[in-house]
Amino acid sequence: MPELFGADDLLNLLDGDMPGEGNSTAAQQRPSPPPQPCPYESLSYLLIEDSQTMRVWLRNTIVNAGGSKIDVSDSYHDALYRIRTRGNYDVVLCDYILSDTRDGQQLLEEVRRQKLLPRSTIWIMITGERKYEQVFSAVELAPDDYLIKPISPEMLHERLGRAWDQRQVMKGATDLYDAGQFEQALTLCRSESLHHPRHVAGFQRIAGDCMMQMEHYQEAYDHFESILEVRPRLPWAKLGKAKAFFHLDRYDETAAIIEELIHDNPDYLHAHDLLARVHERKGDLEATKALLKLVLQKNPKSLTRQREIARIAIATDDLQTAVDAYGLMHLHGRGSSFVRPGDFCSYAAMLIRSGSKGALDRLDGLAGNLSDFHKNDPAYNLSSKTVSYATAVTKGDQQATAKTYKEMMQTLEAAKANDLEVDREQSMFMLEAAVTMGDEQTACNMAKALYDDHIGNQSIEDRIKQMMASGGWTEQATQIAAGATENLRQMNVAAADMAKHGRLLDAVEEFSRLAEANKNVAVHLNAATCIVKCFEEAAAGKLTMDVGTSKRLNNRMQGYMNFVSLRDAGNHRLEQIRKAWDAAPH
Repeated sequence: MPELFGADDLLNLLDGDMPGEGNSTAAQQRPSPPPQPCPYESLSYLLIEDSQTMRVWLRNTIVNAGGSKIDVSDSYHDALYRIRTRGNYDVVLCDYILSDTRDGQQLLEEVRRQKLLPRSTIWIMITGERKYEQVFSAVELAPDDYLIKPISPEMLHERLGRAWDQRQVMKGATDLYDAGQFEQALTLCRSESLHHPRHVAGFQRIAGDCMMQMEHYQEAYDHFESILEVRPRLPWAKLGKAKAFFHLDRYDETAAIIEELIHDNPDYLHAHDLLARVHERKGDLEATKALLKLVLQKNPKSLTRQREIARIAIATDDLQTAVDAYGLMHLHGRGSSFVRPGDFCSYAAMLIRSGSKGALDRLDGLAGNLSDFHKNDPAYNLSSKTVSYATAVTKGDQQATAKTYKEMMQTLEAAKANDLEVDREQSMFMLEAAVTMGDEQTACNMAKALYDDHIGNQSIEDRIKQMMASGGWTEQATQIAAGATENLRQMNVAAADMAKHGRLLDAVEEFSRLAEANKNVAVHLNAATCIVKCFEEAAAGKLTMDVGTSKRLNNRMQGYMNFVSLRDAGNHRLEQIRKAWDAAPH
């Protein structure tokens, strides 16, 4: 595989800060303060390296610069333990290749998912080879920097000093962002970027993230567009612009931006992810699956993408792709929090259906994974029972199948009694097992629970119907679906009642929750109608809205109208709402 980029090119792909290139006219008018020197003596370090020689070298280099609070680790699991128990390291130097079948990419992924370290922690990835997968995987996960061995003390100090300067300058904004104070973080980014021209791009990036978090999608689009006017090819700004359009349900425009971005940066994997979501929203699941397969060829250790391709494969009846994806997820994700309880159930269900000779070995592997890493976690108890059931079914042992099915039922009841969440894929497994065992009551109970949560999600509804039909319970499924639909109507009634009694903002939030959970045209139209009423009441002085709420509702309104336009362009209510919206001051 040819070398992907040089070091400076890779860093530019992440942050976009290039010497000599300003990003703001105002910022150019003020000189940057000098870089802040790295205070080695006051920082705490975690050095993660499986080579004893390299660990000693790294430690001595830090000590010679004045550092003293240094922990060392030689493996993924030991490093994760130290981070969990000691935490808040100022600097992590992590080798990409670790000795216990894990790598630095997966460790960074786990730490970020669980938020085990603050954003102010400096994470520098170290790799000994220029192989494509290693180098680009590290870049995709956006460490502060990466170093290719052999490393000199001067190189380490220069890169660490640069990362420390940026972290200190941006710490106020990142701390506010971590605390969920997005409005305050946005304000600080705008003011601080004027005083620190060298770090304008970093502040711009956080500002855009804040706008997206606050659902100010149109504002975010304008923000990223203004950045691109100065630097037209900046990858993260293009991606931000496309994401803003995506959340406004403007899928064709999103696809156009992403396709241009991928043309210029064919290995920018997050862009491929967004394009896959566009294909799915437009109903082209085969295109979604093909694109995800392409991305996974570039980075096969991405657990979230393995789950996504498995989900799409199930929806398209592609059993082998689903089995392969789940297999890689469980291989690369042993012990990871990314592998959820339902992932064990989905994989076990796929293995039952596959009837392959290797199914039993894979089920044994799943059982070992659960025993080694999740034995004391109640959330995985039901998953453990489902794997035992799948093993009995695959062996053809009817007595063991009946016994493990009963144990599954008992564990399910215990989970409900203890208010433990039973996720969708666990429920799907229980539904399928109940159908196989001819247990109509349990099948109907599981179908009801699934319909109640997912009515309006056509893919999930189709899976439920197919499973119930295979047991000869089509009529029961139809009745349960009708009940769930009526329940959704009742929820609409509750939100409408809030609006009728003057609780318009409460009603908007309720409609928004329903719209997010149920891709249903009527729900979106009701939500849009309620927003129009809010602005009409605000103009009449009968309702007070702050600026943040006004912006958020403006963006939601655009999203709702675009959603309905794509799915029911001739809807007469949509035209009426558009006219009312145009007439309302907003």
